[in-house]
This record gives sequence, structure tokens and C-alpha cells, in this order.
Amino acid sequence: MSAVKPFFASRPWIGVALCLLIFLLCGLAMIPYPGLHNDEVFFSGPLYEPAVAWFSADIGSTHVPLMVMSYTGALKTWIYAGIFHFFLPNKWTVRVPVLLMGMATLWLTWMFTRRVAGNAAALVTLGLLATDTTFLMTNIFDWGPVALQHLLLLAGLVLVRAWLGTGATKWLALGFFFWGVGMWDKALLVWPLSGLLVGALVAWPRQFLRHCRPRALAAAAISFCLGAAPLIWYNVARPGETARQNTRFSAPELLPQKLIALRQGIEGYSLWGYIANQRTAPARREPGTNLERGYAAIARAFGTHYSNWMLTAWLLGLGCFGLLFTTPSFRLLLFLLLTTLVAWLQMFLNKDTGASTHHVVLLWPFPAIFLGIAFSAVARRAGRNGFRALVLVTGLFCAGNLLNANEYLYNFSTSGASGVWTDAIDRLSADLATDLKKDKNTPIGAVDWGFLNGVRLLHDGEIQISVASDQLARPMDSEAQKEFLAMIGDPRRLFVRHTDEYQVFPGINQRFRSAVTAAGFTEHIERIVTDSNQRPVFVVFRLLREKQN
Repeated sequence: MSAVKPFFASRPWIGVALCLLIFLLCGLAMIPYPGLHNDEVFFSGPLYEPAVAWFSADIGSTHVPLMVMSYTGALKTWIYAGIFHFFLPNKWTVRVPVLLMGMATLWLTWMFTRRVAGNAAALVTLGLLATDTTFLMTNIFDWGPVALQHLLLLAGLVLVRAWLGTGATKWLALGFFFWGVGMWDKALLVWPLSGLLVGALVAWPRQFLRHCRPRALAAAAISFCLGAAPLIWYNVARPGETARQNTRFSAPELLPQKLIALRQGIEGYSLWGYIANQRTAPARREPGTNLERGYAAIARAFGTHYSNWMLTAWLLGLGCFGLLFTTPSFRLLLFLLLTTLVAWLQMFLNKDTGASTHHVVLLWPFPAIFLGIAFSAVARRAGRNGFRALVLVTGLFCAGNLLNANEYLYNFSTSGASGVWTDAIDRLSADLATDLKKDKNTPIGAVDWGFLNGVRLLHDGEIQISVASDQLARPMDSEAQKEFLAMIGDPRRLFVRHTDEYQVFPGINQRFRSAVTAAGFTEHIERIVTDSNQRPVFVVFRLLREKQN
């Protein structure tokens, strides 16, 4: 015990630095592989076409976006407007800021856990969270988006904890301001916030009510409303639209799917086939760099690791919770457990939420904090060898996480990215740049969903690209038919579609072909764009009018 405990007690910065470094290096290694996802850069729409913002404010002659969807604010749009003022838009300038947000969340998680439970619990928490592939990948490829949600949630939590420790109302006000900004960023922050409320009220009812003094309540309410002001403005202008459009009960037949999504999120399995292809994918390539050959060597040495061992950790943590019923840690663990449960029940019961990784990960980092506190509390009770066992168990679960992360890196480097994350978008963007050198005013028509935002961002908005198949989603009336004929009748327009295998909307290619054929046009293919595994992904073509006999 004496050889192990000082590491936690006197040199915690070594563990903190190591965890942050591992997270950073794994993130930087993953960034280059997938192409930009349409939703990953959804925030960029109002940067290039202000009219596409869901809700805006006109300040003088300036069109200021406030909401990009009914439940998602324009905070990320504002942040990247500043970033792109200094750096060209690409994978790195989109993803590195998100990765840094993830590192800031890790630091705040360390700070919070250390203050409430000590160094040992904080280091265990940080190790489990920093190596967790679900947390890692959603804080690199931020299609949810979730990175700002985690950051603002933890910033508010640390500040409210500072208020409880010092009594300084300024920390309470600032914490609730961050939570208000988080609500504007994405109204789904209501899930963990309501979990925190229920958890605190149940775990510490007397203390909770004692702190609900008029001055504190006023400071919290005013600050929260200031942070959430754009969201409040929107819901006043369009009465209650955020709740009206997004709150309804889920169909019972979808509930098992949400349980599966929770388990796969815990195990780091859920992103296979969505972002990364597995080992069975066709047209695999050989590792091309020493680093990629290192991923392959680890994969050969330790076998296939599509999942980690975190489900076992969660079950072990619940067992520890039962053992700690009579200890001072119990109420804190109850608070964290209820926070997680209340947040998950809301996504579980609401329609269209809870079945995807970017919803499930909004439970993080509370499960990791729960495990860190539970494991370290049991280790303290175990006596002489408790901390040795704690290091061993934590190291084992972190190793499982890192093997899972390596499996993703190995398959990124050999099987490539999957579906709408295809890196073929990079080649497509380069090819379109060549076309635009010939005629910079060439309009582009995107058939199908999944690449419009990415292509536009890679060209920094200096491209005329629009959706060329919206009218096909439903029977066309005379106005829609007129718009469609005007679009396909422009002889300068270059069209882009997925190959049939990569279609996002099933049958969209055939519906488009049938419509243009009926209008008297034929498809003239100019090139097929492949991904880095030489799989055909995009088709670039023009429409030529059929000759009349």
C-alpha cells in the first residue's frame, strides 16, 4: 500500500497529464481518417447562407443566426466563425477545437471529482473517461453535437460546487449562466440538468432546501435566463416550439432498440458500421505508415476488440454501491446514480431519442465519476492491499478501452471509414475545385443527403451547391415541378450523387433518373470518385437533353 498510495496522494499531476496526453494522441491519430459528416458541419450552414438559420436576429444590416434547429442554437456557428476567420476550413480546423473541448471536459471532471471525493477517485475517473472510445470519438467527430454540452455542463457543475464550498454567489451565478448557454447550445441539456436536480433533492433533501434562499434562487434564475436568452427569445417568438416539436412519447416497439444502444455505447461498440468499417469490409488496404503498422501489430498480438470491458465495470460499480450503504460515500454515489438514471429515462421515453450514440453519450461523464468514487471507496475499506487492487482494476479496464480504440484505428487504416463518413468527400472536393477552375460559376446539384455541408465547407462557401432532389421526396405539384425542371435544365450544372451502394435515401438515384428521363434528359457520367480503398462512392455527371427524332 505504501508504494502505491503516494502516487495518488502526492503526485496526481502525473496521472492527470498521462490521461490527457493519451486522449490527445488517440484523437489526433483518428482525425484524418473519416471524411466530414453532413451533421458534423451542420453549424456551418448559416456562415455561408444566412437564410438557412432556423431563427435569426437582424441587427442593423447584419443577419445574426440564433438557432440552427428548433432545439439547437448557433453557439457553435459563432465559435467557428471566429476560427475560420484565421484558419481555412478542413478536417483539422473542424475537429481539433472539438478535441480540445473534450480535454477541457476531462480537466473539469478531474476538478469536480477531486473536490468531492479526493485524488484517488478523481484519477480513476479520469483514466476511465479519457480512454473511453465512446467519449473520445464523440469528442472528435462532433456530429451530435455533444462536445459543448459536456463542457458547459461540467463548467457549471464545478462552479456550483465552488459556491457550495465558499458561499460566494458569484460562482453560483456563473455556473447557472454556463448551464443557460448550454441549454441554448442544445436544449437536450435539460436531461442531465433535471437529473442533477432530482439527484440532489433525493440525496441531500435538507441541505438542498436550506440553500434555496431567495438571493441564491434569484441569482441562479437571472443568470440562467441570460445564458439561455436566444433560446428563450426563439420560444417567445414561436411560442414553445422547442418543446412542441421535440417532446412526445416513444413507440413501445422502439424501447428494446434503446436498451441495445445504451449497452453498445457503454461497450464502445456502437460506432462500428457507422463511422468505421470492420475487418470484414471489402477492399481492405495494407497499412501505409509505421504508425498504421503499429496498430496492425497490436491488433495481431491482442486479437479483435470491437468492444471494451466497461459493461463489467458498470456492473461492478453497482455492486460496490451496495457495499457502501453505510459509508459517507453513499449519498454522493446515490446522487450520481439518480442523475444518470433520470437523464437516461428522458431519452428512453421520448420519441426519436436514446437510440443513437450521440444521445447516449450525454450521460457521460457521470457513470465514470460514479465508478471512480465507488472503486476508490471500496479500496479504502479493503485496507492494506486496497489501493494495489484499485490500480490493477483501473488499469485493466483502461487497457480494454485502449485496445478498443486501437481496433478503431486499425480498421480506419485498413478498412476505411463507413457510409456518409467516407473520405471520398476529400477527393470529390478536390475534383470539383478542378472543375471550378474552368468556370468558377458552375452550379453544383447534390442528389441525396450527406455531403452538401461538407463540400461547401471545404470550399469555404465559395461554391454554388444546392440540393437537386428535394422535390422527389413527395409527389410534385406544379410549382415543385417547375423548380425541378429549371434546375435540371441548366446546361452549366454539374450533378453529384452517391453510387447506388452508398445511397443514404434508398431509391433516390432511381427516382432522380426516372424524373430526368421523363423530362427528356439523359445522364452523362464524367467521373467516378472513389475512397482511399478504391471503392466507388460518388458519381459526377451532367444532364444532356435527348435528341428528338
